[in-house]
Amino acid sequence: MRSIQLSLIIVTWNTADITLKCVKTIKQYLKGVDYEIIVADNGSEDDTVTRLKKEGGIIVIENKANLGFGKGNNVAAKKAKGKYLLFLNSDMELIDNKLVDMLDYINNHSQIGLIGPKFLNIDLTDQGSVFPPQTLVNAFKEFWLGQKAYSKYVPNTNQPIEVSSVSGGAVLILRQLFEKIGGWDKRYFMFFEDLELCRQVKKLGYKIYYFPACRFIHRHGASGKKLADTSNQWRRLIPSSKIYHGIIKHYLLFLITWTGQKWQKISSK
Repeated sequence: MRSIQLSLIIVTWNTADITLKCVKTIKQYLKGVDYEIIVADNGSEDDTVTRLKKEGGIIVIENKANLGFGKGNNVAAKKAKGKYLLFLNSDMELIDNKLVDMLDYINNHSQIGLIGPKFLNIDLTDQGSVFPPQTLVNAFKEFWLGQKAYSKYVPNTNQPIEVSSVSGGAVLILRQLFEKIGGWDKRYFMFFEDLELCRQVKKLGYKIYYFPACRFIHRHGASGKKLADTSNQWRRLIPSSKIYHGIIKHYLLFLITWTGQKWQKISSK
């Protein structure tokens, strides 16, 4: 019986071009690992499914509706056979074989529950993928005092380090631990589910790590840009923020960020 070490899981919705680009880079660069690619299509209305099947070498799951990021991933995870699960946004691209090193690292450090790579922009400059603790104090430091303390950032290191949380654009986790947690929290349609997953991993006593030697290009926002126009993208965060932070903290954070941004505009004039 085939022993699969890694299941790469991608959720897609009307993003045929970038999903196929992601798949092709996996096939091009991922060597020395027995893996499978699972794509969960969330009811695409274009030719995504047809093109994925034509590409071959992919397990394609056809969901009848747009289940969102978490639910779509959970459906795919139930079909996965790998010891480890790598959840990838459809707008991610491998650039080399360093994923193998990240896989070896988590496999050799049992205290690590979840690990994430470094993100790069299309021009290969660094892109933030690590979250500081999402506290009111950190929000005040960033939006009122001008200190980088709340938004995603790039750790200044070339070595693997423990962090508070990592972006869900690319996260590697032991399948047994993922199942123990209960999968991605299905209350979240999109956004904050990565913070929630990291929170649940830490509740069980495991650590979250950042592994900068493994790098992925992330076409930031490409997988979700069809859900809303640019000016209204921020509105998509609100329902999930209320779930993750709770109603009171959500509105306190909104007050801090909104007034802080207003103050910075006034003070910069």
